[in-house]
Amino acid sequence: MSVAVLLSGPSLAGSKRSSCYEQAIIPAAYQVQHHKVLVRPAHKRVVKKPAVYGYQKRRVQIEPERISYQRTAPVYGYQSRKVMVQPPSFGWEYRIQKGRKILCKVKHPAIYSTVKEKVLVQRGGKVAVRHPAVYGYVKEKVVIEPATSYVVHEPAVYKRVAQTVKVREAQVVWQPIRVRSGCH
Repeated sequence: MSVAVLLSGPSLAGSKRSSCYEQAIIPAAYQVQHHKVLVRPAHKRVVKKPAVYGYQKRRVQIEPERISYQRTAPVYGYQSRKVMVQPPSFGWEYRIQKGRKILCKVKHPAIYSTVKEKVLVQRGGKVAVRHPAVYGYVKEKVVIEPATSYVVHEPAVYKRVAQTVKVREAQVVWQPIRVRSGCH
């Protein structure tokens, strides 16, 4: 606290009148000041967006084309053929002609018979058998949209704060006063 004397008026100008003073206190003066205060500084953050997946059917070969061999049995058939059982020959026969018994030389034709024989029509062997490739479908996961990331800039956050500040200290002063009868 400071003390100041306020001396002014006619008494200081050589006046013969008596002057009276009274002690007074001038209170301290305050003022509200507004300040900008940083609540959160500016910063960057990375935002990651995951990949988007889907499924698609794809044709795949399960077994490749191949060739195998099979054995074939021989094929037989039957064929008929005429075989001579007895060749032509001559023989003697008795005949009766006009009541007489006559011995005659007679030619006998060949005797034939039909015989069935088993014959090879086609030999046995190997036959190539083609087996085509076997295909099927599989469901596979595919990327529809790849994963991405991007940076987000977030500005600083400020707040206005009111603060009461003393701008002048309290003072004790002597102020002149008028007293009717004078100061004694």
